[in-house]
Amino acid sequence: MVRGATARPETHPKYTRALPEERRRLLIEATARCLAELGLAGTSVREIAARAGVSPGLLGHHFAGKEDLIAQTYEQIGAKVGDILDGVLEAAGDDPEGRLRAFIDASFRPPILDSELLAVWIAFWTLVRTDARIHAIHREVYADYRQRVERLIAAVAERRRIAIDPRLAALSLTAMLDGLWLEWCLDPSTFTAEEARQIAQGWVDGLIGEGFPGRPRA
Repeated sequence: MVRGATARPETHPKYTRALPEERRRLLIEATARCLAELGLAGTSVREIAARAGVSPGLLGHHFAGKEDLIAQTYEQIGAKVGDILDGVLEAAGDDPEGRLRAFIDASFRPPILDSELLAVWIAFWTLVRTDARIHAIHREVYADYRQRVERLIAAVAERRRIAIDPRLAALSLTAMLDGLWLEWCLDPSTFTAEEARQIAQGWVDGLIGEGFPGRPRA
């Protein structure tokens, strides 16, 4: 869904018959593509339905309007990103430092590092301050992300006996990851993905050394 859901189709597909769950999936993926390519203003029921290959009237059978569809698209993309990161952590093994470093590496590789994914996020962020449901989803998605980072840092701190507040450390790391990710997606000529990865991995080097802000020196 992250990259594939925002891929541009060559033409709008013809209307197709599909099971209800398949139609829902098609509509959510079409919504993500519309948001990435056309922005919030250009994302209409007719455009979504055309890209999903269903009639506009069918959208109302599966979602309570365009706003409901956009909200569920945010939930689905947030869950998909979480699943990708969980898969990375599972493949990284049990070593806490290795898991944290693998998480950082994944942040600067596709499908997470994707300018089209940023375009979708921007559409959601536009609604955070004006739509209560989107605001609640945003809080949940980012709370889940920060808590994942906090657990990774806490495991490293426990293994290495580092006296640090994992919550504050997680806020520090996520702010840096978000900033680097956002700037690269907006203008990849500023720095390379590898340079962003090296900067973020330097944060881990500081954590396990003695130069980390807020960590008592021996």
